[in-house]
Amino acid sequence: MRILAGDIGGTNTRLVYVQDDIESPVRYDKTFSSMEYGSVVEVVERFLLFYDIKRPLDVACLAVAGPVIAGSASLTNLPWEITEEALRNILQTQQVFLINDLVAAGFAIPSLKEDAILSIIKPSRSEQHSPAVTDAVVIGVGTGLGAAHLVWLGDQYRVFSSEAGHAAFAPGNEVQVRLLSWMQRQQSHISIEWLLSGRGIYTLYQFFRDEVGLPESSSMGDALQVGDPAQLISEHAIAGEDSLCEQTLSCFIDIYAAVVGDIALHHYPLSAVYLVGGIPLKIQLLLMAKKERFAELFCNKGLMHDNLEQLPVKLVVDGATGLDGAIAYARHHFSPLDKG
Repeated sequence: MRILAGDIGGTNTRLVYVQDDIESPVRYDKTFSSMEYGSVVEVVERFLLFYDIKRPLDVACLAVAGPVIAGSASLTNLPWEITEEALRNILQTQQVFLINDLVAAGFAIPSLKEDAILSIIKPSRSEQHSPAVTDAVVIGVGTGLGAAHLVWLGDQYRVFSSEAGHAAFAPGNEVQVRLLSWMQRQQSHISIEWLLSGRGIYTLYQFFRDEVGLPESSSMGDALQVGDPAQLISEHAIAGEDSLCEQTLSCFIDIYAAVVGDIALHHYPLSAVYLVGGIPLKIQLLLMAKKERFAELFCNKGLMHDNLEQLPVKLVVDGATGLDGAIAYARHHFSPLDKG
């Protein structure tokens, strides 16, 4: 089977071509900077040309960071309109699927290897003795925030997308109340992905610098003029080299834990929560160091505290989850009788 799969994000577009029904299986993959291209069709054409991939293909599945409605998607953090019809035309196959990126991550979850997962919250009660719910939630934080619900049907999962990242931010302490008030001077609706995202890390940094008054080092100020703010702030916080960066990431993790708990409650009962995306990968050392604090705020849900205390929260450290899920979706939905 000749498969094209992709993970289309606001920052990067990653494509992979797989052909594994031949004696020497083929796998090509390449990452593109999304903002350097005017459309996903342009990126796909460049990819096919680069590897001299012949058409027609058997099936394609692209995971996109945004809602997919009737075979069409508008990316939340990228000015692209993507349609299955346009992709069918260039790939010369009728079997093209656009899916939400967290749906793709959900399709990858069942096949994750043990070494691709770290436990952030490991319940005191053995998972073997937990109720056999098997439903799960996967939450991704990168350019934005998304979530999907994995519902167990007895022999397989069905994955439902959402736009949870656009729900309103609910402050959890006095500092966060002040943060919300500061942000609302600029716009009325403050969604959780305004804070739980790459840009959110820089927003928190600006809040502690400009509103709270924490001093910014001259070296950090200079570095932020030319580098990626989220990357720089995260690196300095992890290294313990800058108190402003450390305060920024500490607040980020507090909000992250609380929001993950909120999303888990929306879909409870569950057997597990999986955290994916570029941001948790970048700050995994800090997340693991602050596991107890994360667990405290994740479980701080009043009457549901004890329930969440027994819910495993797992960090997925495999950076190819979206791509692997798109490949899995393509295989699952491919129909050999409808090659078009």
